[in-house]
Amino acid sequence: MGDHRASVKIEFSMYGETKKCDMWINWSPNDYGVDERVIDFFEAAHRAMSAGYYAEVAKAQEAEDLIRREQQERQEYERLKARFENKG
Repeated sequence: MGDHRASVKIEFSMYGETKKCDMWINWSPNDYGVDERVIDFFEAAHRAMSAGYYAEVAKAQEAEDLIRREQQERQEYERLKARFENKG
């Protein structure tokens, strides 16, 4: 049995965010030839970056919905205003 140590440096960018990892590991690959700690890093980084991205998407969607509702309310107000002003 030989020395199976590996220096692993990872830089993973997604949704405008970057996660970095620098680790020394005793290499023990899974069935795909990848050490589980490397997979764990990618999974954790992906979860963190996705959560931030989807929170921003939800915020932007809420802002768009608010603008749309305000526009609809303004149109309804103008319609009713015109209707009742013409009756007088």
